[in-house]
Amino acid sequence: MSITVFRNYDIKSIKGLLKEIGQERYECALKDLGLLEQRPISMKGFFVEYETDTQDIYLYYRYPSRVVFKILPVLGFWQVPHDHWVRERKEK
Repeated sequence: MSITVFRNYDIKSIKGLLKEIGQERYECALKDLGLLEQRPISMKGFFVEYETDTQDIYLYYRYPSRVVFKILPVLGFWQVPHDHWVRERKEK
């Protein structure tokens, strides 16, 4: 079963969001996922996803090996992107 999601790959917007999140909160999220040793290496893999069913907004990172990790929820932050959303299907 697939659901519709909206994704945002805009690097400029994601950089602003990461600045608002802050280093301490970001590193705590990576530590909780066990990714502190294998931190994301480039901005290219980051994206923000809005799930239409649950109405949640999360920051994700796709490693070059195509493994995707949900880093943290970003609903409520001021720097959540408003433009450049792309509608895609997400396989469950």
